[in-house]
Amino acid sequence: MPRYTPGPWKLRPNGELWSYQRGGNPSQIGTMSWAGKTEEREGNARIIAGAADLSESMDELMLIICQPEVVAAIQNCDRISAKARMIIENARTTLEEVTGRRLPEWPKRDPHDTRLEST
Repeated sequence: MPRYTPGPWKLRPNGELWSYQRGGNPSQIGTMSWAGKTEEREGNARIIAGAADLSESMDELMLIICQPEVVAAIQNCDRISAKARMIIENARTTLEEVTGRRLPEWPKRDPHDTRLEST
């Protein structure tokens, strides 16, 4: 994945955006400022703060759903197959936009991703 400031991120009430990297020291990564209703600002802050974790989770989800046993389960179940394919394609497209990298169409997987291979 492209480099970005590791999460989880937290937005403080004063608009400071902080990274609480797992195993690292907290560090300020920016300051947010925008106009609008309070509830909209708070909602936008939660979306921004969750972006890093959401991206990482989506990347891991795409890795798992490309495993042969999961592919077979999805393809062999008429009840969920069409909807699952639509959701997977939307997730793949979104992850491409977020990461800037080209991902293979499901059920293919990135041949360079060895995270789940046995050692």
